[in-house]
Parts: sequence; structure tokens; C-alpha cells
Amino acid sequence: MTTFRFCFLADMQLGAYASFSGLDEADVARYAEQMGMAVEARPPVEGHEWDADRYRETVEAVNGLRPDLVVIGGDMVDDPSDRAQYDAFMEITNHIDPSVPVRWVPGNHDIAPDTVVPTPDSIASYRAAFGSDYFALDLGPLRIIGLDTVVIDHPEEVPGELEAQMAFLAGQLTGAGPSGLTPVLVGHHPLFTSHPDEPDDYWNLPLERRRPILDLIHDHGVPLMLAGHWHRNAHARDGAFEMVTSGPVGIPLGTDPSGFRIVEADGRALRHRYVAVGG
Repeated sequence: MTTFRFCFLADMQLGAYASFSGLDEADVARYAEQMGMAVEARPPVEGHEWDADRYRETVEAVNGLRPDLVVIGGDMVDDPSDRAQYDAFMEITNHIDPSVPVRWVPGNHDIAPDTVVPTPDSIASYRAAFGSDYFALDLGPLRIIGLDTVVIDHPEEVPGELEAQMAFLAGQLTGAGPSGLTPVLVGHHPLFTSHPDEPDDYWNLPLERRRPILDLIHDHGVPLMLAGHWHRNAHARDGAFEMVTSGPVGIPLGTDPSGFRIVEADGRALRHRYVAVGG
């Protein structure tokens, strides 16, 4: 039986290491208390080379695996206005084996000018550079559906975008079953990190919009969603559905190392594992 494999790379976030440098112990304690983040007090640095090195190592590892697809899971750069970060990100991305298709889902640092709330102009700019911010493609036994979770998180400035995306998701899920395909969702924000009814916070999608997506997931037997954003690994379930939050290619904000995730499919059997980079 043929095995189909794709790699999920999230939170390269070139420049984030520098953003989290120069912290003192009071800063570390505040991040831990307010955001649950494990960061370190370290001397200030500038630039994006630390993050770029992790991304280069990841691309080298991905090329060695020769996957059927690479999905970039959002937060390519830390500062969406910093052209040097973006150019460095694209230069490294261009080293992915050209025979391997690359698809994109946006992170909040990619499609929201304030890194939180998208606007019509920011969505238009993203689409001009990367194509649609949500997509579906068939890979062997899988239908991979990419979501723009930034719009799902904050649709207030982009009327009609959430409704269009939800209709797209419902249509793709409805079509997967008769085609004999197993749907797998990918996006930047996880629906939840520990429990499907957990309270809203910065790291998950609001329950008001999370619940309709979970209803579609259960109606259509979706077994798996992959996301990033949390800069840590988490595995959570809602019945048969597995919500996997995958750690970052770039700077971790917990105890997990930098890395990426491999998903393999043999027929309807799915496996995934996390591969560490950066030592």
C-alpha cells in the first residue's frame, strides 16, 4: 500500500527570538503568569538569524524526507512590516525541493497588520502573495482542508469572509465522504488546546465560532486537525476527533524543542510525529 506523507511547518516567525531577548526575571515571571509561556532571561540580540537557522535546518530535513506536500502553518515572520524578515523567509522557503508542492495557511503575523485583526486590505495583500487564504486539495486518501483561522478568530473587520469560509468548509467536507476521502484540517490557531469547551483565550478560537466547526467535524467524521500558534505541542480530543497543536520551527514558548510534524496516511490509517530541530 502506498504511503502518502506531508509535513506541517508552523511558526518559523523570523525575528521572534530577538523580540523575546533582553528579558529580565520579572518579565519571565509575567509571561508565565499572564500567558502561560516559558521564556528565558537572555541578553538582547537583533535580527532574525536564530530563527532563520532553525528554518534552514527544517528545510534540509524536509528535503531529506521527500514528502508529497509541505503545508506552511502560518506566522512566517514576527513583524509583518519588516521586509528583511520576509525576504529571508522566502529565500529559505525557495530551497524546498521544487518537486514538492507547498501550500499556505495564514498566521496572525501574516494576514493581520496589528498581528491580531485582519482587514480587507491585509487579506487582499496576502492573497496576492500566496493565493487563497483557505484551500482544499486531495492527497492520496486524504482531503486536506486549509483554514484561515485568523478570520475565524477575528472576523469583525472583514464582513462576509467568515460566512464564505464556513460555506467552503461545509462543501468540502460534504464532498469528501462520497469520494472516499478522509478529511484532515490544517490551520494556524488550534480550535482548543486541552478541552473542546475550554474558555476563550489568546491561544484558541472563540467558543462561539469553535462550536459550529466542531459540529461539522463530528457530522463528517474528521479525525484530525493540525495547528500551530501556541509554540508548544498539545494533543487533545473531542470524541474521535484529535486536535494536534504542533510546536514551532522557530522559538519555543514552552518546554518542547523547535521542530515540525510529519503526517503519514496508509488508506484510512493516519500517523503523525514531531521531529525536533536545532539540537
